Amino acid sequence: MFESPFAVLAALAALVALVFRLESVAALAPLFRRLPAIFWIYSLPMLATSAGLLPESSPLYGALTRYLLPASLVLILLSSDLRMIARLGPRALAAMVAATAGIALGAIVAFLLLGRALGPEAWKGLAALVGTWTGGSANLLAVATSLGLSPDAQGIAIVVDTVVGYSWMGVLIALSARQAALDRRLGADRGEVAAIGRRIADRLERDRRPTTVADMTLLVGLALAVSALGMALGRQIPPVGDVLTPFAWGILTVTTAGLLLSLTPLASYDGAGASSLGYAGFYLLLASVGAQADLKKIVSQPLWIVAGVVVIAVHALVLLGALRLLRAPSFFLGAASQASIGGYSSAPVVAEIYQPGLAPVGLLLAVVGNVLGTYLGLAVGQLLAFLSH
Repeated sequence: MFESPFAVLAALAALVALVFRLESVAALAPLFRRLPAIFWIYSLPMLATSAGLLPESSPLYGALTRYLLPASLVLILLSSDLRMIARLGPRALAAMVAATAGIALGAIVAFLLLGRALGPEAWKGLAALVGTWTGGSANLLAVATSLGLSPDAQGIAIVVDTVVGYSWMGVLIALSARQAALDRRLGADRGEVAAIGRRIADRLERDRRPTTVADMTLLVGLALAVSALGMALGRQIPPVGDVLTPFAWGILTVTTAGLLLSLTPLASYDGAGASSLGYAGFYLLLASVGAQADLKKIVSQPLWIVAGVVVIAVHALVLLGALRLLRAPSFFLGAASQASIGGYSSAPVVAEIYQPGLAPVGLLLAVVGNVLGTYLGLAVGQLLAFLSH
C-alpha cells in the first residue's frame, strides 16, 4: 500500500499517465469512445483505494485541492479568447446561452421532482452537474470543491456525466443525419455557419508554437501567483449563505482573473501549452478525488441517472425552442449542446460531424461554456440551497 504523500502522488501521476498512454492505442479507441479518459482517471484510483493500494485519506488530497485547483483554472482560462468568441455572431452565442440556460433550468426541475429522494447532498450534486454540463469537468471540480461536495457524491456526478452525457452525444450524432429535415422545421438559414468557420480557423492556428523552458516557467509562476493572490482575496470576503464560502469566493476571484488575463498578450501562451499544462494538473486532482471515493456508494444511486436524464431533456427542449425562434440551423443544436455537455474534448468532434471544417466553432462554444460554468454552477447551487431549506 502507498502511504506517504509522495508515494501517493507518484501513484496517482502514474495512473493518469497510463490512462492517456492507453487512450492513444488504436486498438483501445472503441473503449475510450464509450468510456472517456476522465472516467478512467477517476475510476482507477477509486478501485485502487477499494483494493487497499491507496489510502482513503491523506494530507496530499487536501493540498492538491488547495493549491492545484486554482492554479489549473488560471492556465485553462488563459486560452479564453473573449474577442474571438464575440466574433462568433449573435445567433451562435444566443444558442450557447440557451444551451446553458436549459442545463440550469433542468437542474432546478430535477431537484423539485427528485431532490428528497436523491439525498441530503442533492443540491450540491446538481450544482456540480450544472458546472460540468455548462463548461466541463474542471468546472465540476471547482463547483463541487467550493460547495464541499463529498468525494462519494462527486463520484456519482462523474458517473452521471459519463453515462448520460455520452448517451446524449450518441443521440446528437444520430440527429446529424437529419439536418436538412430539422433545418426545414426550424426555418433556418445555413449560410452563416460556413462563414463563422472561415473567420476563426486561422486565428486558432496562429499562436501554436514549440514550448520552451522559458514558457513553462512563466506559466507555472503566473498560475501560482494569481491563484495565491486570488485565494487570499477570497478569504477577505465575508461568506454568503451555504454557497459563497471564502474558498468559493477565492475560486470566483481566480476564475475572473484568468478571464481578464485572456484579454492580454499572455493569452498567446496557450499556443505554447498553457491549457494543456492546466489540464494536466486538473487530471491529477481528479485522480485524487477518485482515491477518496467509496465504490459501493456510487453504484447504489441509480436515481441519479434519472435526474441526469431530466436535466438533459429540459436542456434539449429549451435549446430547440431557442433555435426555432432564432431560425438558427441545427448545426448549433449539435455544436452548442455538446459544447455544454461534453466540453473541449468532444464539442469539436460533433461540430465536425454536423458540418465538415467547423470543428473550431465547437471548440469556441466550449470555451464559452468553460467561462460560464463555475459562475452558473455556484449560482444554481445558491438557488437550490435556498429551495432545500
